[in-house]
Amino acid sequence: MADAYVFNEHLNNDDRAKIEAILQAAGYNPRYDVPYAVSSIDPHTDIGVIGLPAAPEDGGTIDARTMAFAGAGIRVVAIWLRADEEGPGGVPESIGKYATTVDSDSKVLTPTLKGETDVWEQPGGVQRSKPRIKRNKC
Repeated sequence: MADAYVFNEHLNNDDRAKIEAILQAAGYNPRYDVPYAVSSIDPHTDIGVIGLPAAPEDGGTIDARTMAFAGAGIRVVAIWLRADEEGPGGVPESIGKYATTVDSDSKVLTPTLKGETDVWEQPGGVQRSKPRIKRNKC
């Protein structure tokens, strides 16, 4: 079973149970022990996961882990755990640049986790436009 590394350190019990159920149903082993060296993670099978809305105190950790995973070619998926609620922490800055966002009730949740599709959804499943990413051109 592939591993899904959950970046949030301050999920409440309900959100933790929900994200674990989602990941297990999709065939992932939820893990909270995100390794410092991402080179030990398999970019072909393992993923990084963020529960949204994120607690304000998790913002820096989520940004650092998202950038490290993306830099190593490891897929990062942010899951809206509660519809129509962005919360006080909302969306960390790195999410728009390096992760896809999907609602927990989305019909494409499992394909998004498995890397079969990319979506950019808002809470409640409302589609938003694909983020525009600046790239260096050689």
